[in-house]
Amino acid sequence: MRSIYLDHAATTPLAPEAYEALRPWLLEHYGNPASDHAFGRLARQAVERARAQVAALLGASTEEILFTSGATEANNLALKGALEFRGLEGAHVVSSRTEHKCVLDSLRYLETRGLKLTWLKPDAGGVVSADAVLAALTPATALVSLMWVNNELGSINQVERLAPLLRERGVLFHVDAVQAVGKLPINLAELPIDLLSMSAHKIYGPKGVGALFVRKRPRARLTPQLHGGGHEQGMRSGTLAPHQIVGMGEAFRLAGERLPGDASHYAGLRQRLWARLSALERIWRNGSEAGAPHILNVSFEGVEGEALRAMLPELMVSSGSACSSATREPSYVLRALGRDDALANASLRFSFGRANTEAEIDAAAARVIEAVLWLREINGEPAAERPAAVPAAEKENVFAYPDAVWQTFLKAAGKAGRFPEDGASLISLKAESRATGSSLGLQLRLRADGRVAEARFQALGCPVGIAVGAWLAAWAPGKTLAELRTLKLADLHQALEIPEDKLHCGLMGEDLFRQLPPPT
Repeated sequence: MRSIYLDHAATTPLAPEAYEALRPWLLEHYGNPASDHAFGRLARQAVERARAQVAALLGASTEEILFTSGATEANNLALKGALEFRGLEGAHVVSSRTEHKCVLDSLRYLETRGLKLTWLKPDAGGVVSADAVLAALTPATALVSLMWVNNELGSINQVERLAPLLRERGVLFHVDAVQAVGKLPINLAELPIDLLSMSAHKIYGPKGVGALFVRKRPRARLTPQLHGGGHEQGMRSGTLAPHQIVGMGEAFRLAGERLPGDASHYAGLRQRLWARLSALERIWRNGSEAGAPHILNVSFEGVEGEALRAMLPELMVSSGSACSSATREPSYVLRALGRDDALANASLRFSFGRANTEAEIDAAAARVIEAVLWLREINGEPAAERPAAVPAAEKENVFAYPDAVWQTFLKAAGKAGRFPEDGASLISLKAESRATGSSLGLQLRLRADGRVAEARFQALGCPVGIAVGAWLAAWAPGKTLAELRTLKLADLHQALEIPEDKLHCGLMGEDLFRQLPPPT
């Protein structure tokens, strides 16, 4: 089954034009751009052409563009550099709870050195309003850091309204624009942002290179974070990589040419996917409908995130699930929106690119719908349209679960469900793992002699938890309650080859039979 790549907010393929532009600088032109000879001057000229290409997309001047190793370094340099130059003592910064981790972690580090922080919560659509930022300012506020487009939600913050208001108040404004560059029009000649971070690989350039816009008039001053040869106007030492920078320049040039068409293409794909996914009940769109065109984030009730992603090996998407141990950390961005842990974990971020087609969107929607309905059936929910069992041959074990787990998981629907309340002798058991939000239920229909006639299970959890339920439902028939009580975690561990970091799933199985009524 052909893979469908819908994770362009994580990274994009290298544009052929960018590859052709950078290729000669890998083999033929190897001079150091800091060297004062013919090879060095040639490399330096290539770097400056690329700098002009980056500046042109942003409406900036070339001397305002500093090359970095990527957006993480650019954000670190902007925040630490600006605040250290100003002096951390008594300084106050306003930012949001939904910033990228490199911004959050940089500010938390500076907090240990005396910085005062105010963290703003977004509204229900994931937007941090200009009014909320202004209300948080104090006389000591030195800087506001706010992303233009949220990387998980696509929500667009009110950067354009906020920038002139902060300039009037003399407050530096740093913007993480990684998901905005190449997706939204940006004109820094008119918009008074002081510091703006960007990355090449998010818009079809190479990985390992980014840039920081540092306004010259009025000048935003930085304390260098890397010390050495005084490269990049003394603000970022280190030998430049012409091949990466040339590739970034070409990618930015191409993005400028294609921006209107790309944005329209992404928006059409996003609307098409949402329209098809909306056929499912109990789903949540995370983020504003008026967000950036290339991102759609959706949460699905009644399923667990890791199991959902495991059912979609052919879809390259991002997920909030992380059931790799008894403790997991749901998306802090979705939690800031008010989503509970279950919804935050059962979320998928779809992000669109130039090569995506409507046929791919339709195929992706169909596969997601099938997987959600199948997992809801496993959870004991009757489906209006019951999905067909998913043959093992059609689902690749991309997360490398033990084969016994994977095969049992894929055939689990045959043992899932609930018995009708028809007066027959039934025993219902349920166990939970509070640390992971997983649950496992088992229903036993008894024969007149007290042995199990049939068993059915329900599970909300990862593939290992579901496999445990399916195995128990197949193992229990024909056994007495006394025999069921003998089951131990070691038996499940041996039968399914349960990994050590998933033993909490097996413990739920053992816990089920501890609830059996005592022998009479």
